[in-house]
Amino acid sequence: MEINAEENPQESSEWFVKYLNRQGDWLEKTRGNLMVAATVIAGMSFQVIVNPPGGVWQSDNCPSGNQTNVVPVCKAKAGTSVLEYSSKRVLYLGMIVSSTVSFSASMSLLLLIISGLRLRNRMIMGILVTFMIAAVLCISAAFFFAMALVQSDDKIIIYVLTIYLGFWIGGLFVLYVVVVVALVDDDLLDGYYR
Repeated sequence: MEINAEENPQESSEWFVKYLNRQGDWLEKTRGNLMVAATVIAGMSFQVIVNPPGGVWQSDNCPSGNQTNVVPVCKAKAGTSVLEYSSKRVLYLGMIVSSTVSFSASMSLLLLIISGLRLRNRMIMGILVTFMIAAVLCISAAFFFAMALVQSDDKIIIYVLTIYLGFWIGGLFVLYVVVVVALVDDDLLDGYYR
């Protein structure tokens, strides 16, 4: 005996309404979780910029202009980073750029969530996920650069940094493969997202 779902449309619509309600709850929980994560990442990014590794100059340390026709360039002004003009300038710039991108992505995510746009829109959810991925990756990069800035040439710390970098590169590769496979074959990961 075959049971046809069309015979009882009331049951089908009730199931669909329950499903949508559960999805709405999930989206609201996700919204709250994204706000908390974005706020924490924004705070960490802000702190790295305001209080950089190595600290800031407490007073101006400028050379006097005793030479003729030479304008003194003051690189050590009070309130500027000590490591800004050090031999590790590339690492410092990497930390600044990654912290700035992380802060910007987190704040953009917060503004999108607070704006009240409907999260059931796939495009909005895609934008939120993209901003969150950028924020997490950039704050991880900022951590890497900050750790490289303050370490000496200790072999163990260099080994730890290498493992850390390999972990993130390998993790991104695995994530990329999973996303590509999911895009190519929707049925393969269909059960995972249910």
